This record gives sequence, structure tokens and C-alpha cells, in this order.
Amino acid sequence: MYKIKILSRAIDSITSIVDYIAKDNLFYANQVQDYIYKSIRLLEEYPFIGPELDKKYRSIVESKYKFKIVYRISGKTVFIVGIYREQKSWK
Repeated sequence: MYKIKILSRAIDSITSIVDYIAKDNLFYANQVQDYIYKSIRLLEEYPFIGPELDKKYRSIVESKYKFKIVYRISGKTVFIVGIYREQKSWK
């Protein structure tokens, strides 16, 4: 099993996403956060599931709300480097 490290900028992204959604709907904001972390935990067992973006980075898309999780693998550690909204209208 791989270890997950979420970098501070990725944590900041999650916080910003959740805070923005919570302005309108706290329940929905919590659901989005749960789904993002559920997708991140999947990488503990399946770190190579996401396609390569380049030689260093990979990404997966959280299935329900379509947030892109960008990460890199070093040894037995998966570093989460960013969380982005997959749909262009949210960028």
C-alpha cells in the first residue's frame, strides 16, 4: 500500500472549493469534500490508475462531481499536488 501526502496547495484548493460551495449549501459542500477524499484514498491501493499527464504527474477525476486530482508518485508515496474543477465553467 502507498502512503498519501496532500501538499498544502492541494489542501488550500479543497478548502476553497468547499468554502465556495458552502455559501449556498453546506450539505453539498460536505458531500463534495467526502468524494474528493474518497478518490484520494483510492490511490493508496491503485496509484497507477490515473493516466500520465507527463513523465512526472498523473491525474484521476473524482467520479461524481468531476474534480480532477493531480498527483505524482515518488517511491511508495503519492503526493497530491492539486485539485481542479473538471468542467471549464468552474475554472
